[in-house]
Amino acid sequence: MPPRRLAGLIVPAALALWGATHAAAASSGLPVPPPVALKAAGFPRRLIAIDNVCAWPNLQMLRDGSLVAVVFNQPNHGYTEGDVDAWHSADGRFWNRLGPTTRHEPQTVRMNHGVGLNADGHLVVLCNGWDKIAPRRNAASRPIATHGAISRDGGKTWEQLGPVLPAEPGLSWQVPFGDILTAANGDLVAGTYAFSRPRGNIYAVRSKDGGRTWTHVAPIVKDRHVEAAMLHLGGGRWLAASRRFEFLDLDLFASEDDAFTWKQVTTLDVKPVSSAHLLTLSDGRVLLTYGNRTPGDRGIDARLSSDGGRTWTARQRLVALDTGDCGYPDAVELPGRRVLVAYYADGIPEHQRYHMGVINLTLDELR
Repeated sequence: MPPRRLAGLIVPAALALWGATHAAAASSGLPVPPPVALKAAGFPRRLIAIDNVCAWPNLQMLRDGSLVAVVFNQPNHGYTEGDVDAWHSADGRFWNRLGPTTRHEPQTVRMNHGVGLNADGHLVVLCNGWDKIAPRRNAASRPIATHGAISRDGGKTWEQLGPVLPAEPGLSWQVPFGDILTAANGDLVAGTYAFSRPRGNIYAVRSKDGGRTWTHVAPIVKDRHVEAAMLHLGGGRWLAASRRFEFLDLDLFASEDDAFTWKQVTTLDVKPVSSAHLLTLSDGRVLLTYGNRTPGDRGIDARLSSDGGRTWTARQRLVALDTGDCGYPDAVELPGRRVLVAYYADGIPEHQRYHMGVINLTLDELR
């Protein structure tokens, strides 16, 4: 797929209406003009960052402060052959394609991915997908084994590790999702799931060798859950946010023993929801972002917690979208109290095809 680089598209929006009495009302996102500090630094409010991809983006900050986005590289939901690509940006404004992180076999697609950095600062990718793409994914297609890959040069080249995660009896191969994070004991921890609708189990899987092998699988819950977004709060404290089949809301789980055992904390009634992302901000708050697919009220929303995930603010609309084919946000905090949130959509009125969009905001705008 030819590389594309787009920036500078700012989409009109109006001031978001939110709060306890307006949480369920439609809102139109953050104001179009960015705060003075962002504008002075040359950061627009919104960009179409990577065009013609379904993306499901995962953002990682490298040790030099630059960003890598790992995205699914086809403009569909994994119905055609494809891979996940790495893209690089100095600061989130302009993105350049580095190349594929995976190498799919003929008549397969590599699409579901988890990404992180190991102790050496190397990028680690876990990626699953589907078989029998002939020429499109169909009722006979099944999930394939998750493969691993490691990059020692910031995503330019990748060592392919082959299969790294097991299958779950009666369900599927384990499927990775979200950020791969470092535990208090130095292990890498990734969120995974195995499913056969409506059943779905989520797990915290561990690597002791920098992401080359994954030898310990700890169940988070065995019920009807998928796509567990993980967050290490520090010490042995963890959070995981997972959506449920059928209910399409978000269940939150916590661990106090470094992601070995888990208990449910709460259920957020934000249905119908896409997957979520969790991030600890520099002011100590936890930022939860997710795709809101409610007809007539679609977009990318945020909530905040000041007590480690036990309670949450009312939702705040970040980006208003017209389509229900949207969501899967991922957020990073950058210097100058800037927060960058990436997401996907199948189009907006001003740009009618799949893309990875980004929005710039400041910590002070998150309420």
